[in-house]
Amino acid sequence: MKLHNAIKLVLVRAVLVSGVGSFAFAGGLNTNTNQSVIFQRSVARDASTDVDAPYANPSGTAFMDDGLYISVNNQTFWQRRGTTVHKSPVIEDGREFEGKAFVPTLPSVLATWHRGNFALSGHVGVIGGGGSISFDEGIPSFAALMASPLKQIESTLTEKGLKTTKSSVDISLDASSYIFGATLGAAYEFANMFSVYAGARFNYAINNYDGTIDNLKLNSQIPGVNADAEMVKASKLSDAFADLAENAKSKEEKVQYATLSKTFEELDNQVSMELDVEQTGFGVTPIFGLGFQYKRLTFGAKLEYNTSIEMENDTKKNGTPLPQYDDGVKDNNDIPTLVTVGLTYGVLENARVSLGYHHWFDSKANLNGDLEDYIDDTDEFLFGFEIDFLKRFTLSGGLQVTRFGITDEYISDLNINLDATTFGFGVAYWATDFMRINLSYFHSLYNDYDEKVEYGLDTYNRDSRGFGIGLDFKI
Repeated sequence: MKLHNAIKLVLVRAVLVSGVGSFAFAGGLNTNTNQSVIFQRSVARDASTDVDAPYANPSGTAFMDDGLYISVNNQTFWQRRGTTVHKSPVIEDGREFEGKAFVPTLPSVLATWHRGNFALSGHVGVIGGGGSISFDEGIPSFAALMASPLKQIESTLTEKGLKTTKSSVDISLDASSYIFGATLGAAYEFANMFSVYAGARFNYAINNYDGTIDNLKLNSQIPGVNADAEMVKASKLSDAFADLAENAKSKEEKVQYATLSKTFEELDNQVSMELDVEQTGFGVTPIFGLGFQYKRLTFGAKLEYNTSIEMENDTKKNGTPLPQYDDGVKDNNDIPTLVTVGLTYGVLENARVSLGYHHWFDSKANLNGDLEDYIDDTDEFLFGFEIDFLKRFTLSGGLQVTRFGITDEYISDLNINLDATTFGFGVAYWATDFMRINLSYFHSLYNDYDEKVEYGLDTYNRDSRGFGIGLDFKI
């Protein structure tokens, strides 16, 4: 393999596996079910008849009292994902690589208008993705892939009489992913206990990848230029030899220095490359719901049908050897079918418990790079409670257990989707008879995942935490 192609493959690997929605803050591989602060503070909302029902349980809007309901929410998240390398011949044992993501605002708005047996509801929010991640210190697959090309550079220079034992490059990747959704639908109550819902969501997806490899540094020992064998930029060494060539007294020296200047320039050019791609696409999600309510028991079920999204490249720079990242090229990035069911039961006049179940048909969707071939479906189990006290306060909490059907072929040091157990809790306060304030905290604990890789053993880990504040209005 030629040196420049080996280096370009570093960026190729980055983009191949970084675009699969690893920014999700609750829910499936690329779906956010976290669409309100009420969800954050009580988790199991699949039988809701509150202001979050337009997303969580749209058929439940039919059981609400007459009026106009509006819920405005904002959530803030900190995420960290890391890879610890073991048993590697090219990377220090136990070295950890980290990627960090900060999402200052994850907004959503929900609204319901109810009159008689009829309800019209809508929702706007970030349905998938929702953040950006930076790998400022690189990742192990980058380091491993670069080890051989850099050794080749060191050998090439040493053979030319320029002893070189160390080399390095700066590698960075910033990736972001968002799926914005706007939903509108209607629900109808009949027989005083049943309800049905039909609606649709328009989804607009946008992914951005900005990757660079540059700043080749070498410790080439060169008398008069780098006699102490310090780590110096290749471009600086090229300029130094160009100056020597310009001031050389003999033709032989001029040719020799000019050749060395060109050598360092060519090496620097081989490792200096860039990828700048924006992908966009859209799709429509049909949504159907069924509801049941009898005394203190409420049941809700929802089907979000598979959403076909075709992403198209808007490429400003493609420094990779693969044409699928050229301008105008298209690929699939579906939102998988989602089925949810839930129960809420009022154990007391002021206390409620809830159960929920979510299932994503991930393996049936068409994903970027045919990644659906390497996953099974996702299952999620939820529990929550709410207790009203002092007339205007509600204390709530909940637990969510997420189990992905991922394989070694799917997961990587850039695409760390791990089984998780998440807890949320918070409080609500009716500041007036028509305005409620919600505060919440949400924390996910992830299971480590070990994968045997070409350069050793990767142990993937991750954590996520966030808080939210929301205002609910009843008019």
